[in-house]
Amino acid sequence: MKIGYARVSAKWYQSELQVIELENQGCDKIWRENLSTDENSEGRLMAFLDQISPGDTVVATRVASVAHSPAELLFLLEEIQDRGGYFRSLTEPWADTRGPSGHLVINTLRGVIDFELTLAGFKNRDEADRPHSFGVSPGRPRALTERQKYEAMVQLKIGKSAAEIGRMLGVSRSTISRLKTLLR
Repeated sequence: MKIGYARVSAKWYQSELQVIELENQGCDKIWRENLSTDENSEGRLMAFLDQISPGDTVVATRVASVAHSPAELLFLLEEIQDRGGYFRSLTEPWADTRGPSGHLVINTLRGVIDFELTLAGFKNRDEADRPHSFGVSPGRPRALTERQKYEAMVQLKIGKSAAEIGRMLGVSRSTISRLKTLLR
C-alpha cells in the first residue's frame, strides 16, 4: 500500500498541492499534518507511524516537508523501517529506502549526523581551548603551587592549624582548609 504524507509547518502553506501530487502517484491513503495548528505533533506522528504495515511505502513530495534536520529524517526513516515499511521522496530520488540501496540511505544519514556531531565537538573544544592557545588559563590564578600544596598538607598532618599554615604561605585559612579534603 502507498501511504502519502503531506505535512506543512507554517500557517500560510497549504497541503493541497502535496495532496494532489500524492494522489497522482496513486497513494491509497494520504495523511495530512499541519504543524502550526497541531498542538501534539509528536503524538500525531506516532499515530501516523502506527498505520504503517510491513511492505507499505510512505511517499512524500519532498524530504523538507517531512523533516527539518538530518536527525529528524533519520528518526522517521528508522521508524518506518522498524515497522517493515519503506520511504520514497518524489523530489529527491536519493531518498528511497526500497530495494538494496535502502540501507545505504539510512547509513549515509547516520554518517552525516555523526560528522555534524564531530564538528560540533571540535567547535566546542576549540572555544574551550582558545585561552590556552594564547598562554592564558581560564579562571583565577592558583593560590598555591603543587609544592606549596604538598608542604601545607604535611603541616596539616603534623597538627598545625590552617590559619598558621595560611600565614606562613601567604594565603587565606580557607585555601588551606580545602586541602583537608585531599587528606581523607
